[in-house]
Amino acid sequence: ILDGKILPGERLPSERNMMEMMHRSRPTIREAMRMLERDGYIKIYSGSSGAVVQELSVDNAVQSLETIMHFQHLTMDNVLEFRRMTESVAAELAAQKRTDEDLRKLENILANTELAIGDADKFIHCDLQFHLAVADASKNAMYSIMLQVCRDIIGESLTEVLAKGDRTEQLERYPRILEAHRAVYQAIAAGQPEKAFPAMKRHLMDAEKDILEK
Repeated sequence: ILDGKILPGERLPSERNMMEMMHRSRPTIREAMRMLERDGYIKIYSGSSGAVVQELSVDNAVQSLETIMHFQHLTMDNVLEFRRMTESVAAELAAQKRTDEDLRKLENILANTELAIGDADKFIHCDLQFHLAVADASKNAMYSIMLQVCRDIIGESLTEVLAKGDRTEQLERYPRILEAHRAVYQAIAAGQPEKAFPAMKRHLMDAEKDILEK
């Protein structure tokens, strides 16, 4: 599958054929198939369809890594610290490698974020899109993958942050986050990695305080 000898959409050989090809028992073949399905490589269908190779995606990687993180009983502190380190470097790289298209994408997200002030769901969506766009601009796909893992682990904490305090406090929090995003964008647009790194770090440290503060 990884070598491309069996492509997405194509069926794997039957259990009997694989037993003969690999000189293994039926239980061993079936266990291997279950492992491949669990990791997102194949989809097993009942009846005569057998197993079909799936298109691998970032979602498969995110799901697998998220499961590992849960099993390791990582704390929120661990996740936030890792996110701060990785995203700060991603911003630094984005300032060095961003394209005109990356900048247009970030500008559009910032404009949508401003329109979403006061609407928690839309604002959180824009927040995620901004951080993903910065990660994409770094030209290292690992930053995008790990960001998605961390965001999934944090989950509802982001919604809770925007709901903290009275209405006045909530409305003050939206523009503060937006201004932090703008500072990161300006450093990236100016091609200043030495400013992009601390701008993102400050923003995420503020976010950590909001998330961890009771």
